[in-house]
Amino acid sequence: MKTLILWLAISCGLPLMAQDLSLSLFTIPAELRENAHSVVRSYDKIYRATSSRQATLYVRKVVTIVDPDHNNANRLVVYYDDNSKIANFKATLFDGFGKKIRSAKKAEIEDIRATGGGTFYDDSRVRTTTITHTTYPYTVEFEYEKKLSNFGIVEFPQWMPMGYNESVQAASFSAEVPADNELLYRTNELSDPEVATIDGGARRLYQWSVENLPARSYEAFAPPSSQTLPYVRTVLKQFDVGNYSGSMASWNDFGVFMGKLIEGRDELPDNLRSLVHETADGLSSEREKINALYRLLQERTRYVGVQLGIGGWQPFSATYVEENRYGDCKALSNYLGAMLAEVDIESYPVLIDWNDRSFYPVAEDFTTSAFNHMVLYVPSEDMYLECTSNVNPPGYLGDGKGDRNVLWVTPEGGKLMRTPAVTPADNGHVRTVKITVQEDGAALFQLRAGFHGASQENLRYLLHGEKDQTKQLEWLNRNNLLPDVSGKNYSLNCDPDEPVANLTYTTEVPGYARKLGQRFFVPLNKYFRYDWVPDKLSERQFPIRQQTAKFLVDTVRLNLPKGMEIESLGEAETTIEHAAGEYRAVVNASAEGHLTWVRTLKLVPADLPAEAYPDYRQFFVDVAKADRRQVVIRKKRTK
Repeated sequence: MKTLILWLAISCGLPLMAQDLSLSLFTIPAELRENAHSVVRSYDKIYRATSSRQATLYVRKVVTIVDPDHNNANRLVVYYDDNSKIANFKATLFDGFGKKIRSAKKAEIEDIRATGGGTFYDDSRVRTTTITHTTYPYTVEFEYEKKLSNFGIVEFPQWMPMGYNESVQAASFSAEVPADNELLYRTNELSDPEVATIDGGARRLYQWSVENLPARSYEAFAPPSSQTLPYVRTVLKQFDVGNYSGSMASWNDFGVFMGKLIEGRDELPDNLRSLVHETADGLSSEREKINALYRLLQERTRYVGVQLGIGGWQPFSATYVEENRYGDCKALSNYLGAMLAEVDIESYPVLIDWNDRSFYPVAEDFTTSAFNHMVLYVPSEDMYLECTSNVNPPGYLGDGKGDRNVLWVTPEGGKLMRTPAVTPADNGHVRTVKITVQEDGAALFQLRAGFHGASQENLRYLLHGEKDQTKQLEWLNRNNLLPDVSGKNYSLNCDPDEPVANLTYTTEVPGYARKLGQRFFVPLNKYFRYDWVPDKLSERQFPIRQQTAKFLVDTVRLNLPKGMEIESLGEAETTIEHAAGEYRAVVNASAEGHLTWVRTLKLVPADLPAEAYPDYRQFFVDVAKADRRQVVIRKKRTK
């Protein structure tokens, strides 16, 4: 309401106080207010690389926040470390008329260590401030300057002038580099930059600019924002990190650079060398040796991120890991690789992006470090090893790492390869529920279920991380894997050598069947229905990219109370097919009061055009409806 009143006040020409007219709301065109929770009034990003290891980044951004949905736009966050320095950091608040209210006070600016989950210590810090106002709309102006040295490959700038539900009046990005270097770039929805030679030919300037971009709404299952919004990603062709020089001219060159960082860090201390031979020498096959040494890694180490200086790129040595019994993904991958090399098994470190949906999917024709994780690859077994997990079975790469481009760091250089795609058969469950309905509508519920692939990961971590059975039951119930926590015959176990978990449970469920007169309405799949349905949209703007691959099998064996019979069963078979998946349910009943319902649901990766969204959504509407199926039973009629 406050937002509406302010808009009306401006449109009706109420007198305004002293203000910056360029920031007042009436200067925003009507087409930029549509679907916009915030409006970028201006956004200038300037990157000046003075050499292959030093640069300055200047940013000034002015955003009008229209409503609380984009309150996160009022926060400025700048990361830095021992190789960078923040020279300027300002935040200013304006009201909806463009009148300055105040600047951020020193007490409102935090400077804290930027440690994350699992990180023990690094030298990264973050300076941040949040500046708020009680009345919408309001405007914030952010400005900062950051000086970079030894910036390596993470400080190459990216520029995305807008987010979802955010429009742009004007924005620009410029990058200056020495003439003897080159800015390599990849853009989405942006023209090629204007390129000019400056400083008497000593430097090259690249410039992009946009204006009057209307807002776009977020849509689930769309391609990543780097492919749906204006975006530019850059790298310097030649760069330096510490005492190491590198090139982004090709994936091979980048792999050569990473190989330099790893070189000479695989020497094993004598005690570990002896232990490796003691563990592996008596085994007959390479696979057995790999499995045994992987178990040794899991037993002797744990994941801890220690990233100081160049440590964000360079693994700690195998000796360091052995002495401290911890390391980050690079250090642990290097540690296992060194153990494998000791028994003449070749392996490669692998750079990978560990995300369910990558922000920037790595492309063959543009070299960039869009990776956040390292694993190990054994070519003789065509086998990836996740070295940070103490519970994974050997050879199980884990969820969020399949079907994507990765960089093998081989002795010859980098090789861009692709991890195996996850198929529906690799991921899902086979679950059987026996339900014995009582005369009062209660039911005896008996469950046996096997989970595999990504579906077993959380169960495996639950089993290893939580020894209290009561808390295990509470977690399973909270995550809709059990109907309650008061049952018996509970068992959860995980296969040590395969990505499989098994769960059994028995309980009594009151009111399972709903009584209405002489009839009972009995749901077939009350607790495990697949009822997710995509949002209803009046119009879809982005393509549909479903990455899910799973196969779900649920069997329900229903036993009726004595003296009861089935009055209404419905169709014997239900089939629903779509490019995104296939649903099939079959039901059989016997004269003895037994009923078996078997449902399979296969979901497959699918790339569909935006106009296919109504049919895509309808598939899941139909699946949810079919999974809500119930049968009607009543007392047997006498002849």
